[in-house]
Amino acid sequence: MNGKKEENPRDESIIEDVKKLANLLGKSEDEILSLIDKKKDEMGGLINDYGALSGVASDFGVRISELTDEKNISFSNIKDVLDRREISVNVIGRVKRVFPVKDFQRKDGTAGKVARIIIADETGEIPVVLWDAHSEISSRVKFNDIVRLIKGNTKVSSFNNIERVEINLTTFSIIDINPENNDAKIKILEISERIQTIKEIKENLKDDKMPVCVVGRIISDIEGSEFERVDGSKGVRSPFFVEDETGTIRITVWDDMKDNKDKGINFGCVVKVRGIARRGMFGDVEISTNSAGNIEKSNAKLNLPELKRISALSLKTGEISDKYETLSEDEKRIFTLTTKGIIKKNLGVKEFEGILGNVGKIGTFMLNDGTGNIRVVLWNDDADFVESVSEGDAVEIKKGKIKKGMEYCEIHIRKRSDINLIDKKEFAGMDIPFLKSEVVEKKISELSDGDRNVKLVVQIADIDSNQQLTYPSCPTCNKKVMNVGNNEWYCERCGATVEQVPKLMIRLIASDINGEEQIGVIFFGSNAEKIMGKDICEILNLSGESGEQVVIDKVKTEILGSVRTITGHAKFNKNFANMVFYADEIE
Repeated sequence: MNGKKEENPRDESIIEDVKKLANLLGKSEDEILSLIDKKKDEMGGLINDYGALSGVASDFGVRISELTDEKNISFSNIKDVLDRREISVNVIGRVKRVFPVKDFQRKDGTAGKVARIIIADETGEIPVVLWDAHSEISSRVKFNDIVRLIKGNTKVSSFNNIERVEINLTTFSIIDINPENNDAKIKILEISERIQTIKEIKENLKDDKMPVCVVGRIISDIEGSEFERVDGSKGVRSPFFVEDETGTIRITVWDDMKDNKDKGINFGCVVKVRGIARRGMFGDVEISTNSAGNIEKSNAKLNLPELKRISALSLKTGEISDKYETLSEDEKRIFTLTTKGIIKKNLGVKEFEGILGNVGKIGTFMLNDGTGNIRVVLWNDDADFVESVSEGDAVEIKKGKIKKGMEYCEIHIRKRSDINLIDKKEFAGMDIPFLKSEVVEKKISELSDGDRNVKLVVQIADIDSNQQLTYPSCPTCNKKVMNVGNNEWYCERCGATVEQVPKLMIRLIASDINGEEQIGVIFFGSNAEKIMGKDICEILNLSGESGEQVVIDKVKTEILGSVRTITGHAKFNKNFANMVFYADEIE
């Protein structure tokens, strides 16, 4: 004997079960075969391939008996799964969408992984949730692959207040990718995917949400911002803009973009985006991949001019608002600026606390270079900069992002490196006023767009009956927030998920005392409570009991014809081509 170990031939009859176990555990067949050989060595060669396979399966908490003989298994079509909602199901479908793996922390502190795919047949589509070891399957499947799933557990979850049936894989589930012997009697047609133009998406969006697929070139930097959900978990929101031959649109990816950036997805890259189109806070159309899509590189050829990185436009503080108004909607989305000036008033840093104790910060100050004032906003860790500067200090802002609320333009700083102290000598001797204007009493006919600190003495002529009295607002900045699913609310101004607070708003029609001129007046928060004569709790209770229309009619009866003195500011509403007065104070 030469001492060489004799190699036993592989029992080929175990290969099918090896494939099933590999798919079940998210491993390759070679990995399972290697573990089988190792198990045989550990047992001194006293067990065969089937015994070793059983031992390997047991090590991962799988019973070999669960690697079921599929010859007599009946498969349901997806429509029946959705309708019947049976606990255990067997289905075959084609992969329609693939979502990346996400890490999460369970309530007991242990780490977990989860991924999702959506499969479809000719009768419908359904999400498949891949937990822990199964999550690796998402990296091995692609669009239009065939997936055969045995012993999946159905579950009914809620998304955006809509019930959704999904399939969860368990320890005893078996999933095969592109099985060689597909003897199921269900015909699985290939999925065709229609690419829509950006113009089509914007023109065809009639409902609140619409599934879309678009190919475009990334024309802005991708800078993710971390936020904290109401359950304390962390998320990453990465907004950017893409263009095709028909226009531009905002994309928001709600996953960590690091892996995508490693694959070359960045400024100038052509990508295919699958997601949900919806209207943003100010009516513009955007695409979100949250729980509904993904992003991948595309080889598509677009007939677009050479892409040049747009440097930030240098503006005086007094020029910013006027310049912003001249931009197209597409330009506003990617517009950035550089500016500098003197901190004329430091408004300090405020903290806010979520329901789970998560704390955020907002720092603000007024900037002026002699041409006008503008508010500058920094968030969370970057807000500490506001505490380190004083009134009279000079700062320079690079790549500032303009945010336009219902009233004014503001500069929002995306990262600390975009703002720095500079020498204030160039502003020496410059008269930079920052004084509150004296209150001026006017008639409605005398109002001009942009008038502030104006006092009106008016009579309440009517109430807009077609209105919603409350809206979800951010507890920090008081701006309207949007529902991003799973009972989570996102504030675009703060760049974070927040605990939404209901806020009152009411629109009245007021006239001069002589009744010659009328104007719409809008009241928010405490001013709305004051004019209505009821606090928000009373309004919510009455609305819940009788409906908002009853509340509106009741308030109308109580205040119609009354004379009020209101101090506020005027703004021309371009959408309705009329002047609107916003109440700042009621006497």
